[in-house]
Amino acid sequence: MVKKYKNISVISTGSWVPEDINNPDVEQKYKVIINNLIVDAFIGIHKHEKKKKQRVSISLSIEVVDNIYLVDQRIENFLSYENVINNIKLIINKGHIDLVETLSYEILSNIFSDNRASKVWLKIEKLDVFKEAESVGLEILKTRKNFVKIRNSQHITKIKNQ
Repeated sequence: MVKKYKNISVISTGSWVPEDINNPDVEQKYKVIINNLIVDAFIGIHKHEKKKKQRVSISLSIEVVDNIYLVDQRIENFLSYENVINNIKLIINKGHIDLVETLSYEILSNIFSDNRASKVWLKIEKLDVFKEAESVGLEILKTRKNFVKIRNSQHITKIKNQ
C-alpha cells in the first residue's frame, strides 16, 4: 500500500515494532511448539467411534514466561515439549473421550497447571472422519487469565473409563 503525503511517498510493509520493545518492565516470552502430533484415540460420540481408535492430530503453541537467563540450564527448569507430549498421551490413554472439546479442555488444563504457561493455541483434528475432508476438529486460543477450570462435571463431559 502506498500513501502520498505532500511530496513524500510512504510504503507500508505491514510490519510494526511494538512501542515497548526496549522497556525492561515488559514480560519477555518464548513459545514451545508441537506440530501435528499424531495419536490414536478412542474419541467421538458415535458407536463405531467407541469401538475403534481414530487418528488425531494435535498441534499447539505455548507462550511461556522467559526464564532462560535466570535458571540453571536443566530441563526441569523449563516447560518441556517432551513432558507436554507425554501428558497428552496419558490423557488419551485414560479411556474413551466423547468430544474433541473435552480433549482440548483436558490438554489446556494440564498445560496451565505449569505456572510458566501464559497462553496456548491448540488445534485438534480428527483425520479420518470424512472422505471429502482432510480433517475436522477445532482450534482454540486461551490465556491463563481467561482459562477457567470447570470443577462441576455437569458443565463438561468427563473422560470416561472403558
